Amino acid sequence: MNGLEEFYEKYPIQKMTLSGGKSFAYRYYKNPNGKATIVLLTGGIGLSDLFYLHFERFARDFSVITFDYQIRFENNAEFAAAVAELLKKLNEKVWLVGQSLGGIVAQIIAKNYPEIIEGMVLSNTCSLSKNMSAEAYDHLKKMIESQKKANLYCIF
Repeated sequence: MNGLEEFYEKYPIQKMTLSGGKSFAYRYYKNPNGKATIVLLTGGIGLSDLFYLHFERFARDFSVITFDYQIRFENNAEFAAAVAELLKKLNEKVWLVGQSLGGIVAQIIAKNYPEIIEGMVLSNTCSLSKNMSAEAYDHLKKMIESQKKANLYCIF
């Protein structure tokens, strides 16, 4: 693959209207010989184009889905619900591959919608612990707030 322009042409954006009336934009390649379906979840900047080379490589052996983190959703729980609805409408049970913030999103999806998850691969992320200490939680919250101040698309 030579670059993004070729990627955009080969894997165009698709849109689905979810039950709440919100539109969800995504890229989806359904590999007829795919061993599994992979959802690529990018980090905090929320731009799926960062995974275009990964998408292309995985598409050789798997079905692949990715999308930008869409700011029309109020928080990660609402976004996770939208992703789950998309996957259910596509009739897909998936492997979530989450990088950084994508790992957090993957954990929320897996926790709340285990029926659509085959497995997860998390990279460079933190875990969401029910027993997280107040100090650790405050540190994580400050880190997230600093990302908001940097004008990154963080959906907390």
